[in-house]
Amino acid sequence: MNWLFWNIRGLNKIHKQKEVKQFLLNKRIRLACIVETRVNEHNMTKILQAIAPGWDIQSNYQDAINGRIWLLWDPSWYDITLRHKSSQLIHCLVRDRSNDQQLLVTVIYAFNTRDQRKPLWQDLKQLSQGITHPWVIAGDFNVVLSYQDRLSGNPITAAEIQDFSECIQHSDIHEIPWQGEFYTWSNKQRGKDRVMSRIDRVFGNYEWMLHWEHVTTNYGLPFISYHAPMTLQIQPPQRVRGVPFKFFNIWVEHYTFMGIVENTWSQKLAPDRMQDIWLKLKALKAKLRIDETRTMLADIQTTMNTQSTEELIQLEKDTPTNLEKWSLLEENAIRQKSRAQWIKLGDSNTKYFSAVCKERSNMKQIIEIISLNGQKLHDPEKIKDEFVSFYISLMGSSTSTLPAVNKYIMKT
Repeated sequence: MNWLFWNIRGLNKIHKQKEVKQFLLNKRIRLACIVETRVNEHNMTKILQAIAPGWDIQSNYQDAINGRIWLLWDPSWYDITLRHKSSQLIHCLVRDRSNDQQLLVTVIYAFNTRDQRKPLWQDLKQLSQGITHPWVIAGDFNVVLSYQDRLSGNPITAAEIQDFSECIQHSDIHEIPWQGEFYTWSNKQRGKDRVMSRIDRVFGNYEWMLHWEHVTTNYGLPFISYHAPMTLQIQPPQRVRGVPFKFFNIWVEHYTFMGIVENTWSQKLAPDRMQDIWLKLKALKAKLRIDETRTMLADIQTTMNTQSTEELIQLEKDTPTNLEKWSLLEENAIRQKSRAQWIKLGDSNTKYFSAVCKERSNMKQIIEIISLNGQKLHDPEKIKDEFVSFYISLMGSSTSTLPAVNKYIMKT
């Protein structure tokens, strides 16, 4: 199932309605967020039936002239409950009818000026408070986020990006990994008058990154609009390869560290020496987690329900202290992974650190490349094969003989 977010720049013309309908069918879209429709409210139902027969709709006609935002969905796939709406956003709870999963979706169509956008940033900050569901925020923000986000046109100033940047940091949201062209909008002018910018984006909160980190934003070609359509493929994650063993400096500060390492390393886990090392690292990684201490405490207390000894009583007393130490080590290890060194420990920062780790991990993923013959590759195996073949070509080919200087000719 796929979702669509698209600034269509008008939906009154029949040819646009046909193209949008075909796009929804070809891309198998089940939820579509369309902004800047320019459709009068009395024409909404007719045009909805023309592009998505049988679908339901949420709009913001009560808050904005000509309903700046449409949220459409196939009711056989989703149940949607409106949570909040304004002239610049629609915020809904989406329930997947096949598995009862719930997600929050906020569709954005921001105004053009900085002062007009201020209520939008305030709304997003308020909506972000207390959210526990995966949350995706997407649409046309009508403002850039960095100095690289505009090609030609007026120079980008710090004041221009300040409000947007502060809102993102305050709301604790992160941009979803994407593929496609960098610039999402152009004025379609020629030569030096052509301006391009990146103003259409998709963000997710920590819960989204935790459960849907594998989902990427796909920027398509603008086609009948000035904006690139953004599609998300909402599907279960593919099986990923295991991550390598990483050593965290903070581990050595725990008093049981050397004992755990010595005990694990003294075992013989495989006849092959390399496999034996790999299995020892894997076993060691499991023991250097706070879960091990949690399980130990639970086992002790369960045993004490049937038999109580001096040894168990002492263990029950010591284990919470051990748990507290491991908790601090865990948070410090996550901080090391996130490289966010400026925040103090002990203030429940694990959620923040994890979000930073997820974002860094997503940035390191290669989800799309262009091959030597100009073809876009998305499949992980094809991407891997392309890298291998490229570097093999740099190394040259093998041969049984090599050309050399003829020494007889050289002598003459």
